[in-house]
Amino acid sequence: MKSFSLSLANEAEVSGISSISPQSSSPHYRPLVVALHGGTYSSSYFAAGGASSALHIAEALGVPFIAIDRPGYRDSTALPPITDTSTFLQEEGIHLHRLILPAIWSEYGSTSKATTIVVLTHSLGSPGAIIAAALHAGESGPSYPYGGLIMSGWGIVQSRSNEAIRQQIDTLTVNGRINWPLEHKDAPMFGATPEALALRVSPEILSLTAELDNSMSRGEIEDGTFTWPGYWRGYAEEVKVPIMYSMAEHDGLWNTTAEHVEDFASAFTNSKRVERGIVAEAPHCMELSYWGPAWIARSLGFAMECAAAADVQFANVKA
Repeated sequence: MKSFSLSLANEAEVSGISSISPQSSSPHYRPLVVALHGGTYSSSYFAAGGASSALHIAEALGVPFIAIDRPGYRDSTALPPITDTSTFLQEEGIHLHRLILPAIWSEYGSTSKATTIVVLTHSLGSPGAIIAAALHAGESGPSYPYGGLIMSGWGIVQSRSNEAIRQQIDTLTVNGRINWPLEHKDAPMFGATPEALALRVSPEILSLTAELDNSMSRGEIEDGTFTWPGYWRGYAEEVKVPIMYSMAEHDGLWNTTAEHVEDFASAFTNSKRVERGIVAEAPHCMELSYWGPAWIARSLGFAMECAAAADVQFANVKA
């Protein structure tokens, strides 16, 4: 695992961590997986847990893996002020499509011998990836290949009312940033009771709660809660890449039902493949839980399938 910082075309920076395995141990069709963390975390979300972490499993499978710090997290430059004609998550998606993914592909695409990018997201990392996929699909000659999208922890109906979320936002915001009190964080992320925590996540991960924590922008949670529901389907229907989408059965932030999962997945009408499902008994932060290794292994397998399909499709077009 290596830390990195890349300069973007607009002179902003994006930081993160990477694991680029030797080509000799890699699959024939090689995806470059780019992981986007959720709110109040950072790229380290995908490195926590040692041998059970996403980066370690990717390294074992020979899959190149990049986890970035989304704009405004750690050393990644925050987004410029949002105008009245756009939203936070729209601008993050544009930033991802126009600046971050092209820079990552330029830096790591050739050296990793990858054939396409597959984006892996958790929670609030998902909206920007959806928008980037939609924008990519609408361009005739994009500067990077986008081969697939994998999402978890982002749903249709939140478990709390908008009024309760608004009250929490107003209470916790300081200078446009929100710090979630750590004593209240583990329950919605992993389980509401000590017994549930013990069943779903290791003591090692629970000991990292403070280390993994980061403040988040008020703008991303406001958009994700209050305005995103009114415009996201227009982006979803433009996405063409294959999708794998799962929600945790015991997600503390979202109301997980088969109907809600189907409602979300069915919005991607132009994708030729949309896998969807509920991971039984899992918590919101599935990647950090005891379900994490299995979910990551499935995700990396799907990413390899996406890379194979994209490469063969490109070869057929050339022929």
